[in-house]
Amino acid sequence: MKLKTHEFGNPEGKRIVMLHGWGFSGAVFHSIIPCLSSRFRVILVDLPGYGLNNAIPANRTQGTMANLEDTLPENVILFGWSLGGILALRYTIMNPSRVQALITVSSSPRFTSLPEERWPGTDPELLKKLQGILSQDNVYRVIDRFLSLQAMGSPTMKNDIREIKELLKDSPLPSYYELQAGLKTLADEDLRGCLTRIECPCLHIYGQKDRLVPYQGSTIWPVNEHSLIHIFKNSSHAPFISEPDNFRKVLLDFLDKYGT
Repeated sequence: MKLKTHEFGNPEGKRIVMLHGWGFSGAVFHSIIPCLSSRFRVILVDLPGYGLNNAIPANRTQGTMANLEDTLPENVILFGWSLGGILALRYTIMNPSRVQALITVSSSPRFTSLPEERWPGTDPELLKKLQGILSQDNVYRVIDRFLSLQAMGSPTMKNDIREIKELLKDSPLPSYYELQAGLKTLADEDLRGCLTRIECPCLHIYGQKDRLVPYQGSTIWPVNEHSLIHIFKNSSHAPFISEPDNFRKVLLDFLDKYGT
């Protein structure tokens, strides 16, 4: 099933598709659009159960991949934040010929920690707790709590939370069922063994103060002239909110090289 999208910018420009994180919608990226719109066609995809696609039945990862394959054009620059980064990574692995470049933000190939393997990530018990308290009657409260967890550690925490809420104020609350499916994806997805299948240039962005996706996990990515890592020292989980000017510079520098 094809997903509805919001499109902005140059109709003739290279297409950048942006995938949002758990609990939000594509509207969270509105502050990034102005720096891209003159050169690029920016496509914001609301995942199944979110935003424009709120009525589409909840999907696990395979179903969402089918939705994206039906929706995304060929030869895209794919940008994913948090859960959206995991989905963007899987899409790139499954459809290498359709992705020109991959940008992940505050995302890693495995979201949850594995202490026995010294893999840094979110404590699986936190996701189990969110799954346990999430109900159809308290969606807003659980998302609000998760937003606070995301912003924790940022020197501009209160402002970050306020700005994200303002960006999302007109978006409908996501589906309870999709939220549960998303938590399951965050808990279970592990793409660490598939990274050698990525063929396109990549930019992987982290916040040094992120407590959900620790930057120490960035060492798993191949580092070469076509695979870059950038760590924002004064950001937690949303560096495009916490350090917007620096974020735009890093993004545009990458796109200048690989987005033409």
